[in-house]
Amino acid sequence: MTATPRSYWFTKFFECLYLVVAIFDSLTMVLGPLFYKLFNSFGDISFAMFFTWGIIGMCILSVSYSTYWHQKSKNEGLNSGIRHAFLRGAMRYFLAYEVSAYGFAKILKTQFAHVYMRDNTPVGKLSGFDLTWNYFGHSYTFAVLLGLLQIIGGVMFLFRRTTLLGTCILLPVMLNIVLINVFYDIDTGAFINSIIITTGLLYLLLLRWPDIKPVLLKKVETPLIRLSFVKPVLKLLMIGLAFYSIYGYVVAMPPSTYTGKWKIQEFIRNGKIVGENDWMNGAQNWCYIYIEDGGRIALCANPYIFEPNRAWFGKYMYLPDKKTFNIVFDGGTNNDTTRVKVSNYNGKQMQWDTKVYDDTLKLKLIKE
Repeated sequence: MTATPRSYWFTKFFECLYLVVAIFDSLTMVLGPLFYKLFNSFGDISFAMFFTWGIIGMCILSVSYSTYWHQKSKNEGLNSGIRHAFLRGAMRYFLAYEVSAYGFAKILKTQFAHVYMRDNTPVGKLSGFDLTWNYFGHSYTFAVLLGLLQIIGGVMFLFRRTTLLGTCILLPVMLNIVLINVFYDIDTGAFINSIIITTGLLYLLLLRWPDIKPVLLKKVETPLIRLSFVKPVLKLLMIGLAFYSIYGYVVAMPPSTYTGKWKIQEFIRNGKIVGENDWMNGAQNWCYIYIEDGGRIALCANPYIFEPNRAWFGKYMYLPDKKTFNIVFDGGTNNDTTRVKVSNYNGKQMQWDTKVYDDTLKLKLIKE
């Protein structure tokens, strides 16, 4: 048998560790209900200890065998090719199983399933997990397409010839999932699984780096346009224009210090106090005012949820020299501008004095 080039110790260690992790993770998924019943009777501490000692044991086993393997290959000229082939094959098959399982979970609705309690929960009260599941679960068609993409990519790992293509398809998907898991506080188990899968994909990609590098970094043979001085300027100009196009919008419409959700603590119309339960009698008996960036404003009567069908929408402009809001409600014209005099503003509360149609209004607002 022809000897293969020797590999680094870390390569041996990583592949050994990945095999042990794959076996442990697969057993956890397949025997999940059994593990859940077993450790649920002992409590969370026992599960944490089992998990911790499991990681320590896997690392010790991997270090020990990879060290033995590395020394033996150096001293006896051992052909490591068959071992690498086995470990990388196991990695491919594990990734095929793991990724496909998540794909089928989306199709069979164990992921992104509809939760009816979430329908009546205010968006501001939803956790990152609930927001993510609510967003991705909104379209079952999208979930199916994403699931099929994962299954197709998983099937490609079962064949060495299509492994690189499967890696290129799934790696961007998995990197996105890792970032979602991190920044949206998704379940710890899902986060660990996403790291395991993504690490395997990156490793398989790096194994093929000598083949990929010429394709990615190859100089494109096109007719040469000699603009030695102009080219760098054009490159900087493109990025500069991209920044300026957005920065100009920010400068033109800077964030307002009044932006936020304001509760109407006291509402006086034509000298009479509007009661806290009067919101049920008319959409003009507002309880909250929502001042948004970009000049949008909404006044809502319902104190519990935002009701778009009963809210008053409009555009506003704040005149700092006059301490006045100019509001034009949707459907109106500039001739229907409502002028609101602002007083006693301290960042957390303020008072409004205005006239809307034939009603004189005095509002005391508190920022929430």
